[in-house]
Amino acid sequence: MQNLFSTLLKNYLNEIDGVIAVAICDRDGLIIASEDKEEFDSESIIGVVSAVLDSYIDRIKKEFGTESNFLNITSTGDKKFAYCSMGPNSILTTVADLSTSDIELRVYSEHVASKVELLIAGNENISLEIPEIIRTLSKTKEGKLPRGEFSIKLILTGDYKVGKTSLIKRFVDNLFQDSYISTIGVEISKKVIEIGEKTSINFIIWDIGGQIKQMIPYRKRFYSGANACFIVIDRTRLEHQNSIKTWYDEIKNSVPNNISIVIVCNKSDLIDEIVVSEADIKKVADEYGFHYILTSAKTGENVNDVFSYIGYKLLENI
Repeated sequence: MQNLFSTLLKNYLNEIDGVIAVAICDRDGLIIASEDKEEFDSESIIGVVSAVLDSYIDRIKKEFGTESNFLNITSTGDKKFAYCSMGPNSILTTVADLSTSDIELRVYSEHVASKVELLIAGNENISLEIPEIIRTLSKTKEGKLPRGEFSIKLILTGDYKVGKTSLIKRFVDNLFQDSYISTIGVEISKKVIEIGEKTSINFIIWDIGGQIKQMIPYRKRFYSGANACFIVIDRTRLEHQNSIKTWYDEIKNSVPNNISIVIVCNKSDLIDEIVVSEADIKKVADEYGFHYILTSAKTGENVNDVFSYIGYKLLENI
């Protein structure tokens, strides 16, 4: 486990020049694992983390109580400290210089903190690499967000049994169900997320059934007013990779404007059953100019990240 934590934290450190050190702590402030840049004195930096955490942990408990998810960024002297929790077991603490943007700290902290919780829960077959989509997210609006409440209509397309409904369930309710019922026609879900002190996004998510060819003539009206679209594929079924073009053509024929499209490659937790490699997906994504991300609705890996990406892309165009 310690080796997995170490690899994950080192990958995080290598992503942002301004990040000096990062530590995984329990809810009482005890450091479980830590990494820092080679040019800094390890004992000195971790000592700073411990000292600041000791004085800050009571404030965290007072402000956030038993909340599983929270993020707080504060400045002390010539450093920024980001405290992020994406579950009940840990707090990710990042030490950075003042030049590091709050958006970078938010995006990377939430992503890495989610992976930490998955590792603690025993999900060792997750990717420890930072997805390209996270790098794109962190550069949104050069670190600045517009203020207000914004709405986005997001369409999920893809063949039947790729896990569209499960992805939505994981994002909206943080739940996963092993039983499967095919979506007939369309189902609509909603969720509001706060991505800044004065910035929120209302997701209106349309889950379009993909199993009935006779529905194709009627689906066009579902796309009306869409801001973004996911093309979801199942990595354990080779034929689903070939469906990307089919769904893209339907989107182009249904939506008059260019919208953000992401290839969401689901069921990445089924390591022994995967037949569609990341290299295969990247080749298709590059061909169409799309971003892609590997997800697991079952474990929750990268699910929040891909929805957040779409939200940030909406704000980028405002």
